Amino acid sequence: MLPGVAEFVVQGITVDGEVLQPPEWAEQLCSSLGKADPDGRVYASHARPMVVNGVQSVVVRLSLKLVDENAFETIKQFVTEHRLQVRAGRGSRDAEGAESHLVVEQERRSPKNNDW
Repeated sequence: MLPGVAEFVVQGITVDGEVLQPPEWAEQLCSSLGKADPDGRVYASHARPMVVNGVQSVVVRLSLKLVDENAFETIKQFVTEHRLQVRAGRGSRDAEGAESHLVVEQERRSPKNNDW
C-alpha cells in the first residue's frame, strides 16, 4: 500500500479480467462477516460493499485488521481464492471523520499480483 492509505478496494474483477459472479458477491461477503447496522443490513465493521467505477467492490478499512482479525483474514482468503484485483483506496485525510484508521507503510504491489 502507499503511504497514508487508510483503506483498500477489493474489485469484482479477477486478475484475468473476468467479472466475479454472482453480482451480489460483495453484499454476501460483507454480510457474512458482521452484525446488523441501524438500517437492518448486516455488515462487518470497516468493510462495505460499493460500486466503484461501475464495478461491484468491497471497500475495506485497514483498521479492520486491528478490530476483527478474523474478518480481515476471511477477506484476504476470499481475494486469494477468487484471484481478485485489489487497489489502494482513500488516503487517511480523505477518510477522516468516518472511523479510526490505520496508516500503513509504503509497499508497491500490482493489483493483479495479490500476494498477501
